[in-house]
This record gives sequence, structure tokens and C-alpha cells, in this order.
Amino acid sequence: MKIINVVCGIDDKYYQHCAVMLVSLIKSTNRKFNIYILSLNVNENHKSLLQEMIISLGSEVQILDVSSDWVQQFPIRRRDYLSLATYLRLFIPQLLPPEIDKVLYVDSDIVFNGDISELYDVDLSNYSLAGIEDAPNLHPLRLSYNEADSYFNAGLILLNLEYLRGIDFTNLAQKYIRENFAKIRLHDQDVLNALLHGTVLFLDIKWNMLDCFFFNPPLIASKYMEDLAKNRETPIVIHYSGPLKPWHKGCRHPMKNIYFHYANMISWSNKRVSYFFVFKKFKFIIALFILCGDTPEKAKYKYKRFKSLFKITP
Repeated sequence: MKIINVVCGIDDKYYQHCAVMLVSLIKSTNRKFNIYILSLNVNENHKSLLQEMIISLGSEVQILDVSSDWVQQFPIRRRDYLSLATYLRLFIPQLLPPEIDKVLYVDSDIVFNGDISELYDVDLSNYSLAGIEDAPNLHPLRLSYNEADSYFNAGLILLNLEYLRGIDFTNLAQKYIRENFAKIRLHDQDVLNALLHGTVLFLDIKWNMLDCFFFNPPLIASKYMEDLAKNRETPIVIHYSGPLKPWHKGCRHPMKNIYFHYANMISWSNKRVSYFFVFKKFKFIIALFILCGDTPEKAKYKYKRFKSLFKITP
């Protein structure tokens, strides 16, 4: 069986979550892995922990340091729950060895609950990448391309590096950011969609089950409802794509315990949940509603009602 090439990009805040993702991946798929970790200021001790863990699981690993100068001028907002490390995705074609022509990119807020061999073996001939269609949105219109091309979620994508190198993708991405800075809201995901729409192979939703697919009602295109019913109970890929992750107090994801199942396999992982983030991310009253048991969506609705009843200005 062919080796599976995997790449992820992290800063120091995400090294543990990257470890959990990789443990779940290796434990769930009976294949050998070559793992590339793009590091943005990750502590040397933390890099050593990651390397030792991956090697102990029988996989190969290379950690590639990336200068913060490469991404520090890219658009990010104060309340965003991700970091500039998300933009490392754009440099994959340049940073990975030239003999690697296909790689699976995985965000570190994902856990695997089944074998991904079928996904990795997808034929990418004539496609730039493969990914799942994101929740219904108006992003194509915002990014000025045809709605018919749709919009993919970039949290898990199978990349055709030969194709991307052939169009000089990394330099195109940097140019796009310079020329469209104000238009970019969803960071490198917007850049990828703006440049690669129309060249994407859309996958079954089982390969990237987003938070919003577990809402009641789910936020998903109606054409996927039948597939959703089959995949909600035993998803292969669980993507904690919302602002509240399993390691945050207030996370209501029905599959959050799977994260801790794999975290418990790592001797040095921190199993405590953080209260701080919910107050950093949300207004104080919304955060209180969340900590009392509401989802962020319900908490925001209550806050709007609260403001209207008491005529509170923002």
C-alpha cells in the first residue's frame, strides 16, 4: 500500500491539538504515514514531543519552520478564533519536497473516527484539490466568481501539488492577498476558493463533518440531507469547526468526547477545559448564556432579545 502524505500547519497554541489529530489519524488508518508539520514559532520542546510521539506510532515526520515574516501582514481580526498559522496552507506547494505530488492537508481541530484510505486514493487528475462543499453561503458572490462553482471548506483538503506548482499557486495567493485584502473574511480559505474555484473535486460530506452539520436543524445544502442522516451517528472525520472546541468550556458538540478519547492516549496532553476563551470570543452576557448551557447561536439570539427588551445599545 502507498504511503499517505499528510501536512498540517500550527503555532505553539495548537501543538497539543495537532498531536490529538495525528494520533486519531494514525490509529484509525492501517497505512504508513509521512507527516509534515509546518511550524510557526512552535516551542522546541513541543516540537520534540510531537516528533517522539509520531515516531513511536510508526510514522515518519518532518517539522518545517516557517518565518513569521511570511504571514504577519496577512489579514486577521482581533476576535478571530484562529491564528495567522492558518495561512501556512498557502505555502504547501513550495515547502514540501518536489517529489511529493499529492498530500492531505488537515486542520488540527479535526479528529478521525475511521479509515481514510479511500479518501487518499481519490484520483485528482485534472483537479487542483478535493474537498467538501461548505455550508450554504454567499461567499462566491462576495469573492466575485460564479455561484455554480460553489465554495469548499479548507479544513481537510486533498491537494494535487503537481497542479498547484504548475500554476505557481503560492505566488498567485500572495498577489491575491495584496490586491484583495479588504475582501478576505475567511482567510486562506477565501484565497483558495477565489483562485481555484472550478477546478475542485467535491467529496462526500463524510470526509469533513462540520460543526454546523450537527445543528438542529443542520446548516447544510438540502441535496446532502440523505447523506447527513447516514453520517451523523458514526462520522469518519469530525471537524470541530466552530469557535468553541472540545477544550473550551461551553462546547456542545455531541462528539466532543472523541477528542478526549485520543487526548488520553498522550501522556503529556492537558485534559483541562478553558473558561477564558468564551469570554475572549463573545460579549460578556453571551458568554454567560453559553456557560449556562446555551449554544453560541442560541446565546446570541437571547442576547438580541435581551437588548431589545431593555433597550441596551451595543
